[in-house]
Amino acid sequence: MRIQKISAFIGITAAVFVLSACGAKPETSPAAQNAPTSPAPTATAKPAGPKVLKVSNVSGFSSFVTNGTGRTIYRFDKDSTNPAKSTCFDACAKTWEPVLAGPNDGFTVEGGGIDQSLIGFIDRPEGRQITLKGWALYYFKDDKTLGQTAGHEQGGVWFAIAPNGGKAKRTAASTAPYSY
Repeated sequence: MRIQKISAFIGITAAVFVLSACGAKPETSPAAQNAPTSPAPTATAKPAGPKVLKVSNVSGFSSFVTNGTGRTIYRFDKDSTNPAKSTCFDACAKTWEPVLAGPNDGFTVEGGGIDQSLIGFIDRPEGRQITLKGWALYYFKDDKTLGQTAGHEQGGVWFAIAPNGGKAKRTAASTAPYSY
């Protein structure tokens, strides 16, 4: 009986050595071991998680909508609201970037002030664009700081969007784009 146990132990040990040899790393030359490596290219990933919409109040402006970090959100008067439809594609969408929903049309309203029943979505080639009271939402690429409103009144058709879907207004304290 003792010999059978020893034989079984030796057999199992031998099998472990054989199997571990199968999984060993292949030999590489010293030059290959020292060669710099770079990560494999990856596709541009869409940001995970829901988008955040919130109301911002800046001196010189009525309330307007921003994203979670304070980037100003705009509406375009050449779009339609009934039905909601964007007319900004190609070169326009490079300057006026669509505000796309997160996975599963994810978004949250932070801090109140925006009626969630006014939020909707439209389909575009890049994904699902968020709408507010039917107006497709956009970022302006030339806004360089958070809270900046450089796109407001551009061409007389682009406006920071108010929480009710209307146009944000400059107040008497401001006649030029303002940032905080």
